[in-house]
Amino acid sequence: MKTKDNSTWIIKLPHKAKVLVEVGDIVKEGDKLVVFKSHRVEAFDFSNSLSNLSDEKREQINNMFRDKFVKTGDVFCKVGIFKNKICFPLTGTCLGFDEFKNLRIEMVEDEEKEIFAPIESKVTKIEDGKMVLEFGAREYKGEGLNGLKAWGTGEIKIIDDSKFLSYELDGNILFTSNLEKAFLLKAQVVGVNAVVTNNDETKDVYINLTILKLEKNVWHEFMKENIGKKKKMMVNAKMDKLLIVLE
Repeated sequence: MKTKDNSTWIIKLPHKAKVLVEVGDIVKEGDKLVVFKSHRVEAFDFSNSLSNLSDEKREQINNMFRDKFVKTGDVFCKVGIFKNKICFPLTGTCLGFDEFKNLRIEMVEDEEKEIFAPIESKVTKIEDGKMVLEFGAREYKGEGLNGLKAWGTGEIKIIDDSKFLSYELDGNILFTSNLEKAFLLKAQVVGVNAVVTNNDETKDVYINLTILKLEKNVWHEFMKENIGKKKKMMVNAKMDKLLIVLE
């Protein structure tokens, strides 16, 4: 078992996101950190209609429209003896032709999305496309069964019987030695965010939940210190650890 005073939570910043905080800020759980709109790039094959277009002409179109906002139906080229009009098929930012001579357009969705702080923490880094939050926590090393991670809040207790799986566990972490598929599926239905187990038989466990296995001695120490207490926790199966937030 390993303990330490501080841990970090890394948020990947979406493309062209607006960051609402600065390095050094103390944020509370639920504070809005980032707002953004989803970006999607579509590629359109004009190889047939533009088959007679020279590389020079294609480069001219690139230089004229690249990084500019275009609308569906706008004409970007006329071809043939009858000057047939070739129009932009989508509204968005024109990215020009790629190496396969496909015309690429970046579309921005209208709906604005938000990212909130999962825990009271300090913003320690905003660069390289990510934001790092630091918070006080005690760490218990384990073995992750997948690359998922999840937060949970609630009373720490051991549940091995499905009759005790209720919606009171919604948003909490399930501690169990029962890894039967039907049991885990019910846990998922009632809203469990992650599973922590001391069961060594994890080879055939497949479910879309964050799952972490603790060795028997770590499990024993963890339960001795925390059972019956209401805690904010984070299970990071990718980094093989369970974190208890320090109050």
